[in-house]
Amino acid sequence: MPIRRRHASRTNLEGFFRRVTIGVSLVFFLASILVVGMVWSEQKTEWNEATRSRTYNHPVVYVMRLGVVGFPAGSTDQQIKEELDRSATAAIEKAVTRSAVLRSLRFANPDYAPLTDVELASRLMNSDPPAWSALGDIVIGDGAKVIFLPTTPPSLFHLAPGGDISHLYVASSPGQSSMLYTRGQAMKAVALSERRALVVYEDLVTFYDSPRARPAPFSLLRALALVALGSVALPWSVFFFGRFIARSFATPARPDNSVTRGHVCSKCQSRAVVRVERGDVFERMLLKFRGKLPYRCLDCDHRFLDRPISRRPVAANDLTGGR
Repeated sequence: MPIRRRHASRTNLEGFFRRVTIGVSLVFFLASILVVGMVWSEQKTEWNEATRSRTYNHPVVYVMRLGVVGFPAGSTDQQIKEELDRSATAAIEKAVTRSAVLRSLRFANPDYAPLTDVELASRLMNSDPPAWSALGDIVIGDGAKVIFLPTTPPSLFHLAPGGDISHLYVASSPGQSSMLYTRGQAMKAVALSERRALVVYEDLVTFYDSPRARPAPFSLLRALALVALGSVALPWSVFFFGRFIARSFATPARPDNSVTRGHVCSKCQSRAVVRVERGDVFERMLLKFRGKLPYRCLDCDHRFLDRPISRRPVAANDLTGGR
């Protein structure tokens, strides 16, 4: 009867922890849904704000490999693209030549090293304009102002401010047409891994501190699927692991009158010995490490430890000492 009561107690305890695990899973699932929903909503709001369509009174376009071009107020995207398609290719070629000339001059004459590109070009143009015509300004359209990229890229902490940049432009190349992005369109293109948008952003971040690409909001359905999986897997894995540990150190149920044969009481030398329950978890771990089990003598009630042996049927006369 005591062993039956212990077995019932273990069953009730396991049922209790099973119900607790179900409750923890539900709480974890609901809390995770709430957190995921809040984070996704915040990211979605920021993404919509960053990529929404805007009207720019004074468009400022970053032209890859050339610099920044400021267009007159009221210029539309179509007008900007048409003007850049006409002038950008030649302007980029001249900018590359200008940069190579300035770089070679600085290398040949160390006195030019402290001067900026604009100061060096102005000094040379004032001294002999025809000879240094390659360093002259570049004109794109009517009223557009071009700011060249510096010959030497700035360090990370000295990037030029790019808060006014409203568009990004990539000139045409063999097999590819030109592309004009607004800030929002460029971010969406980068999120879709469009190669040309990635290239123009990589070129821009070398010289300007903004704009910067940002990832699109994470997939809500995928996040909810991971939450559902985690809310089930985590609590139940803890439950089954704990049950495995508990059962590993639990003593198998056996009748009270199950007398072992071969064990001898160390106190009275009686063979009327039964196996008893192990104590707390610490004792169970210690006994498992030592490879011994607890036994009790039915004659003198002495409890002792011994190594387990195979159980065999016990004859009636063994309990009475052969009488």
